Amino acid sequence: MDWHVVLEVIGWLGSALLVFSVLQTKFMRFRILNGVASFVLVVYNAVLGVWPMVGMNAVLVVIDLWFIIKLRGDVVAEKAFTYVRADLAMRKWFYAAHADDLERFHPGIGGQLITAEADVLFHKDSAIGLVAFVHGDDRVELLADYVIPSYRDYAPGAFVYSQSGPLAALGVRTVSVRNPTPEVVRYLQAMEYTEADGVYTRELP
Repeated sequence: MDWHVVLEVIGWLGSALLVFSVLQTKFMRFRILNGVASFVLVVYNAVLGVWPMVGMNAVLVVIDLWFIIKLRGDVVAEKAFTYVRADLAMRKWFYAAHADDLERFHPGIGGQLITAEADVLFHKDSAIGLVAFVHGDDRVELLADYVIPSYRDYAPGAFVYSQSGPLAALGVRTVSVRNPTPEVVRYLQAMEYTEADGVYTRELP
């Protein structure tokens, strides 16, 4: 085996992964891929004895690890999330900013937002999502549970259905979703909904 060829392949793979990492729209995925690429390039440059590049990539590995740990902390810390009851103006503002993606997951949601109740989700000071629903007694029919792509790694769905979330604050015990799109079905299954006759249901804790 020609180790020079193997080393060149490792170097090219590390470089390609580094470029691929900066194309990611999700923060966590970017940090993981960037960290792996930087580690590969540490090894590659160490073998070649290119120490300035070893130092630079080693620092990038440490930075990526720091951000990954911080991001994981934000995922599990409910205090990182909050919500604001959205009036019609706020709903329209959020919809205008994310209409195409919202309609991909929840077709027709633009028209439903006029009469539905809704909350805008925040991570710290960033508006990251929208929960829209029809509320009746201790039940809601969920029309949208949407998060912008860059924050989906943060798993805000766990907050939405927690005792600190917007639904529990209304005294909701049962959440249902009718005829979701296939993409939403995968999310509902991950959130432990059960299905019967096309209706997905979940009880809140």
